[in-house]
Formats: sequence, C-alpha cells, structure tokens
Amino acid sequence: MITLDTSFVLLHYFSKEPAVLKKSKEVLHYCRLAGNGGILPSMVLAESYAIIRRDTGREVAEHRFKELVDSGLKVVPLSQEMARESGIIRAKYHEKIPWGDCLIAGTHIVERADAVLSEDPHFKDIREVKARTLTELKI
Repeated sequence: MITLDTSFVLLHYFSKEPAVLKKSKEVLHYCRLAGNGGILPSMVLAESYAIIRRDTGREVAEHRFKELVDSGLKVVPLSQEMARESGIIRAKYHEKIPWGDCLIAGTHIVERADAVLSEDPHFKDIREVKARTLTELKI
C-alpha cells in the first residue's frame, strides 16, 4: 500500500513534464489494482483543495476534490489513533516536522502502508515511514 502525499497530487495535476505525468498515472493505476491500495489521508484532500483553489480557482478545486474522492483510492479520515501517532511524531522530532506531514505520517503508520509517496523532504526525516519520491518508486 502506498500513502499519497499532497506533493504527489499536485505533481499529478500540474506537472508539465510528460515523464512525470506518465509515471503519476501509472502509480494511480497501480494503487487501484486489487491487492495493492492507495491511501489518501483526509489531510491530503484538505491541503490539495486549498492549493488548487488558490492557484486555479474554486471551480477547478471542486472538480479535482470530487475526482480524488471518487478515484477508488482509500480516503482515510483522521482517527483518534492517527491523531495520537501524529502527536508522537511531532513531539519526537521537536516540532520540526510540519503538522500536515505529521498527520499524513500518523495516518500512514496506523494504516500500515508500505511507503509514503512524496517529494517533500520532511518525510525522509521521519524514521517511522519509508518515503519515496516519484522517481524512486518502483512499481
């Protein structure tokens, strides 16, 4: 299972590089196959919506939000256990990891996913998760 970060979602929707778009589509296809799985933390939905709305407007943000929710990925709302794990990470790393990344990592840990797919360097600092960039991910 792969936990998708906001940076992946933004690459998927906004990259101008054909190789990046091809790989992001392959990742989404892989995540939807039976037996695999793609996790989309609710924090990623919130961050993606805000950035897309800021950069392209409300209509596009609403369309992309619905597209993600209906994508077949497992949208995971924040649970009490995830909140606790997120707080542990935030405290353990002396508040140097942004809250959004802590919430995504906490979701990832509780869901027992294999890797976080992110371009964000903060995830490489969190020892409890295996972080991969789009180019590093082997599918």
